[in-house]
Amino acid sequence: MNKEISKNLKCICLKNGVEIWVEEDRIQSLIDNLNALSGDKFIKIGNEIVRSSEIVGIFSAQTMETKERRRMGQWMCKYGYWHDKGEKCAHGELEKLEKMYPTYSEK
Repeated sequence: MNKEISKNLKCICLKNGVEIWVEEDRIQSLIDNLNALSGDKFIKIGNEIVRSSEIVGIFSAQTMETKERRRMGQWMCKYGYWHDKGEKCAHGELEKLEKMYPTYSEK
């Protein structure tokens, strides 16, 4: 599934690993329904029927992307860039070079 952040998708994660992607504007009614439930009930999410106790949480696309990258062994350096497992970060060296040799952009 193409998880476009521009659509403001949220991911409903279930205990069995299933991810249900829903547009953000539809999430609030689901949250209201979950808060109003007493006990374990079956609820409809889009075309799916889910047991309310199976919902782990509702997460942003950015959170899910971070989770997936970490699962694949990637890590984020202190400069905010993702690197593959075992890859060395050179962003600090780049920052040093930029300080030593600033670019002159005025005309």
